[in-house]
Amino acid sequence: MSTSLQNARVLVCGASGGLGQVLARTLMAKGMDVRGTMRDPSKARSNDVQMLAMDVLDERSVQMCLEEARQAMGGVDVVVNCINEMVLGSVEETSMDELGRVYAINVQGLAAIARAAVPAMRAQGQGLIISMSSLGGLLAVPYLSAYTSSKFALEAFSEALYHEVKPDNIDVAIMQPVAMHMDRPDVGDHLKIASGAGPTSFTRSVARLMAKDTRASKLTPEDVSLAIHKVIISKNRKLRYPMDRAKVIGKVKRIAPQGLINKLIGGMLQDAAKA
Repeated sequence: MSTSLQNARVLVCGASGGLGQVLARTLMAKGMDVRGTMRDPSKARSNDVQMLAMDVLDERSVQMCLEEARQAMGGVDVVVNCINEMVLGSVEETSMDELGRVYAINVQGLAAIARAAVPAMRAQGQGLIISMSSLGGLLAVPYLSAYTSSKFALEAFSEALYHEVKPDNIDVAIMQPVAMHMDRPDVGDHLKIASGAGPTSFTRSVARLMAKDTRASKLTPEDVSLAIHKVIISKNRKLRYPMDRAKVIGKVKRIAPQGLINKLIGGMLQDAAKA
């Protein structure tokens, strides 16, 4: 039985835009005390979400941010990690520096946040850590080897943490949304093209397909934010929460022979070639 956190004190890590920004506003509208994080709060686009400084690549910065959040809100009941790095490119096109940065942000960043949050949650007798995975945490996608492998690692890390902290009345939940409909450029801060991908690289076809899927998606940041709110107030939390197509693909991945997975990936690459 989980502890329902109806009036939770929430820290949304990575709230400068995208899902994190929408999530912070949604939880505030639900009556929760919320703080967001970004590397430089002076660059915040609006003043409706109170921002704290956090550089997820600097563990000391993460620790200082958690302490500041605890002082500001009197404690932190929930930490949601929306910080994410995505590099699109083949294994050969993706440099070791780019691969390392993806892992440093998506995996080691989560570890730093958990290391800072768990002791305080244990001391207060409750807590919830929410990890943002994706379809990439279920299915290894070509030309997204850096990103999808980091999400596989995030899932394993979160599951191990789940078992470690459950005796302390601390929950871990993994959200698995698919591409969300957002009004933003095809590539940019949210999705970068690997440095080794030339102008005629097939990677750019995959990027166009991803952008097309994002524009056509019926899943919105608001939908995901409301789902996260339900997890926070739930008395019976699960470890994983697949959303939209992730529900079907997760089941297929568990039971399907490799030949069927090959056809699924092959169909995606054919669609990319047409994009």
